[in-house]
Amino acid sequence: MPDESKHYTVVVIDDERGPRESLRMLLKNDYHVLCADSVDAGLDILQCTEADVVAMDIRMPHKNGIDGLREIREKHPFLAVILITGFGSLETAQEAIRLGANDYIRKPYDAGEMREVIQRNVQRSRLERCRQRAEKELTQLNTQLLDELEQKDSLATLGQKSMEFVHDLRSPLTAMLGYVDLLARELKGDREGLGDRSQDTTEYLGHIEKSVMRCKELSDLWMNRGKTNHQTRNPVDIPALLEDVIRNGHHAATAKGVKIEFSATPNTESLVINRIQISRALTNMLLNAIEAVPPTGGQVRIWYRLVTGQHEIGIEDNGCGMTDEQIQHVFEPFFTTKTISGTGLGLAIVKEAITAHHGTIRVESRVDQGAKFIICLPVNQPPVAVDPICAN
Repeated sequence: MPDESKHYTVVVIDDERGPRESLRMLLKNDYHVLCADSVDAGLDILQCTEADVVAMDIRMPHKNGIDGLREIREKHPFLAVILITGFGSLETAQEAIRLGANDYIRKPYDAGEMREVIQRNVQRSRLERCRQRAEKELTQLNTQLLDELEQKDSLATLGQKSMEFVHDLRSPLTAMLGYVDLLARELKGDREGLGDRSQDTTEYLGHIEKSVMRCKELSDLWMNRGKTNHQTRNPVDIPALLEDVIRNGHHAATAKGVKIEFSATPNTESLVINRIQISRALTNMLLNAIEAVPPTGGQVRIWYRLVTGQHEIGIEDNGCGMTDEQIQHVFEPFFTTKTISGTGLGLAIVKEAITAHHGTIRVESRVDQGAKFIICLPVNQPPVAVDPICAN
C-alpha cells in the first residue's frame, strides 16, 4: 500500500470492542482509523472529519447499521459505506444495497478480502471527491463567464471577434461538464467496485483534460492574435482529427440519443492546416447537426474521402432541414435558425476557417429532410498570412 494511503480516513462503527479493535489493528498501518461504539458516535465523527470509508456493523442496539446507513446517506450521499454482519440474510443485503451501501461483508471475514474492499472503496471516494471539485470549479467558471456577459449592455459592442471567442469557449466548457456528469453516473451506479469500467473512468478524465487544453489553446490564440508564430500550419491526419471531434461531441450526442456514423476511405496523405481552426470548425458543425436532429431516431453521418486533389468532408443529419431562404443566409454572422438559443456565429466561424484555408463549403437541405454540409480543402495549401482568429 502506498504511503499516501495514510492520508485517507476509515471510520469503524461497531458496538463490540473486540471486532472494532480487530478491524482497527488490521487497517492502522495503512489508514487513519477512527472508531465509534454506536451509530450516533460515528455520525458525530463524520460531522467533523472528512472520512473516505465507513465500515459499520449491522447488528447494534438502539440504532442498527441499516438505520445508520439511512442517516449517513442523508448527509453524505457519496461516502463509501461497507456493512458488516455475522447474521446476514438475503433480505438484509438487498435492503442495504437499496439504501446505497457500497459493499456488504459477512463475518468472519478474510483479512485480505477486507483490505481489498477498503482499498477499492477508498479509491471510489477519492474519484468522487475529484469529480465534485471539478464539477464545482467548472460550474463556477461557466457561471462567471455568463455573469460577465450579462453585465455588458450589448455583446455586439465587443465586436464579432469577441463573440466568436466566447462561442468557442462555451463548447469545451460544455464538454467538460458533460464528462464530469458521466463520471458521476459511473461512480454512483457502481456497487461492486470500478472493475473493468475503470478504463471508461480514465477516458472520461482524459476527455476533461483535452477540453481544458482546448480552452488554453483558444486563449493563447486570442492573446497572440496577429503574431506570425501563431499562424503555423502543420501536417494533420484528417480522419484522426475527425475521430477526435466525434469524441468531443460524444456526450452531446448520447444525451440526445443521437447515433453518429463515421466512415473514411484509406489515405496516407496528411493535410497542412491550422489544426485548431479546422477542429473548431468541425466541432461547430457536429454540434449543430446534433441539435438539429429529432429527440428520437436522431442520426448524424460523417464521412471523409480524398478525391481529385481535394480532401472532402461531409456531415449529414436527419433533422429539421432548412428552407431555400435560410440556406442563402446560413453562413452570415448572427443569423440562426434556432428558436430558443444560439448566437448565429457557429457556421460563420466554419465559413471563415474554410475560406482561410482556400477551401469551399456548400449545403444541401430541404425542410424536414435533414441537411448535408460538404467541405472541400485543396491538397496543396498555398502559404498565407492569416490571423487564426481574425481572417478579415
